[in-house]
Amino acid sequence: MRGIAGVTVDHRLYDTADYPLAAADVAASVQTARADPRVDADRVAIWFFSGGGLLLADWLRMPPGWLRCAAVTYPLLAPLPGWTVDPRFRPTEAVDMAGALPIVLTRVGRERPPVADTVEAFVAAARTCEARLDVVDVPHGRHGFDMIDHTDESRKAIEHAFGAVLAELT
Repeated sequence: MRGIAGVTVDHRLYDTADYPLAAADVAASVQTARADPRVDADRVAIWFFSGGGLLLADWLRMPPGWLRCAAVTYPLLAPLPGWTVDPRFRPTEAVDMAGALPIVLTRVGRERPPVADTVEAFVAAARTCEARLDVVDVPHGRHGFDMIDHTDESRKAIEHAFGAVLAELT
């Protein structure tokens, strides 16, 4: 037992127009989790995967004091070409407002080029504004590596990312 609780959110992100709805679902779920008496409401991390990475923008733009860390794994960090997405969901544009919020980003080496481009743009923006960014690289990993690539490299990346997030909570 490490003294942590995990919550998986079933948000309603089914289409690019659904990002505001999904963001509201995530925010409500975080509020519900923080209200649980078994949870330390002042030590919270959020973690987004894949297309949910765009939801990170709100948390970067105005990180609450109780948010100790934000993590993203094989994320999409900008809308893909041709997508119509509310402009508020652009983490690359919001990272300069993250302040001291630690960000753990797990990126895969075998990502689809359009998605990898959004990650590289985010990393460049984070480095420019000197954000607290911890990049966990999985050179041979694919999108979804944590579920499909049962390798030592994958296990080590998961342990590193989880350890980095946990370190911010303790």
